Formats: sequence, structure tokens, C-alpha cells
Amino acid sequence: MEFRVVPARTKFEDVEELLSRMKEVSERRRAVIQAFDPDMVLSENHLIFSAHHAFKAFAEKRGIAKKIESELLLWAAGTRRIEEAVKKVGVKDARRVVFLVQKGKEKEVLRDLGAEPDMTLLRMSREKASRITHSFGISENACGCYPLEELLLEKIAMLALEK
Repeated sequence: MEFRVVPARTKFEDVEELLSRMKEVSERRRAVIQAFDPDMVLSENHLIFSAHHAFKAFAEKRGIAKKIESELLLWAAGTRRIEEAVKKVGVKDARRVVFLVQKGKEKEVLRDLGAEPDMTLLRMSREKASRITHSFGISENACGCYPLEELLLEKIAMLALEK
């Protein structure tokens, strides 16, 4: 399954309200949708790479979660614990989110959620890089030698090796 990464602004004030509406839209559109905190999404590759691993794990019956949406959250956070994943990459402000939406369904999903795409939400800053580096346990020494995205994707890939 292929996905699109869509940073967007919504009119939702409450995270629970957003998640509830996402579930309704997902069921009606028969689409996989997950939302993330834009301050903890490094890049489109971060979520696409995570989605690849999540679907592979599900297909091979070695998924961690019972639902694919939760599995996507776990892989994007690079952890096996849902509580930690929600704290790390889960939506904190319902008005600012990065959606991971099943390819081909993104326009109607955004319309149904009343969301407007906003690519500026994926913009990198020193603060964002620092927050991600700290949250994912990436050392400053490693960042001096390799690109942050490469280090983060490696952290995510390592989750496949954990038992």
C-alpha cells in the first residue's frame, strides 16, 4: 500500500475530536489515515519509510499493534510501546497535523476533515532538529558525521531487529 504525507491545518480544537472524525472518515472512505505531530516529523521520508516497515510487519504477521493505524504510529516513533509512541509523535495540537493518507484518497479525506494542506508544517528548524535528535536518542556526535534523516531512518529500521 502506498501513502501520501500531507501536512495540514484543521479547524479542530480538540485532539480527541480530530481522532474521532478521522476514524469516521477512514471507515466511510475505506482509507488508512494516521495523524502525527508536525514538530516530530523530520520529513516525508520519515513517515513513508515507517509506513513501509509497518505494512511489511503486518503482512508477515509480526506487527506489534492490533490495528495498522497504531502500527504506523509505533514505527514512526521507533518504539514498541504505544504510550511512548503517542507521547513522541502523536498529535498534540489538533489544528496542526501531518497526515499519512492512503494514496489516491488524500483529497477526499482532507475535504471530509475540513483540512487545508500546509507544507510549511514540515519546515526544518534548529529547534525541530534538536527536539527530534533528543527524543529519538540520537547523539550530537553522530549528527556531526551523518545526516539526521539517515540516523533517524536507521533508528526506525532497528525496531525490526528488536524482539
